[in-house]
Amino acid sequence: MKVLLDSTYLFPLIDIEINELWTKSYISQLLENENYDLYYGDLSLFEIFTKSMRLILQKKISLSMDQIQKGINTLVNSTKFQIITWWEHLSESEIILELRRIHSDSIDCELFYLAVVNCDIFATFDETMIKKIKSNSIILDWIDNVNPNFRIWKNDLQKRPENILI
Repeated sequence: MKVLLDSTYLFPLIDIEINELWTKSYISQLLENENYDLYYGDLSLFEIFTKSMRLILQKKISLSMDQIQKGINTLVNSTKFQIITWWEHLSESEIILELRRIHSDSIDCELFYLAVVNCDIFATFDETMIKKIKSNSIILDWIDNVNPNFRIWKNDLQKRPENILI
């Protein structure tokens, strides 16, 4: 199964654990699981870079920018992950705009879109976005047409992925 990981799941790969439900040992277990092909969006690289800068400036992490860049390079050069680029999917900008209408994080909206059109599962911690999507008939109809078996995997990924359609 193809799983697109939201940016939060990638942070432990560069030695940043920003969520107690997801650590480096958890991502190691996921990497070892042969049932999943793992994907990330190219926008996640930008998000990781900018959030890391903010955490450094706030003195919440003690990594250098060089360490952050090396971590990102490790992800980019990994054979365990495949990248999905956002700009190859501009033809569906209306549904992306609809996602943005209901959710304020443009990167999360784009990652969700990329997951639906390219993968079987989207792993995310953003339960607010998922609740908004589940109450939007335009987006639900679109998902049903594009990828009716699409699932969401939330939080620590210990439970099975759930179907987005109610």
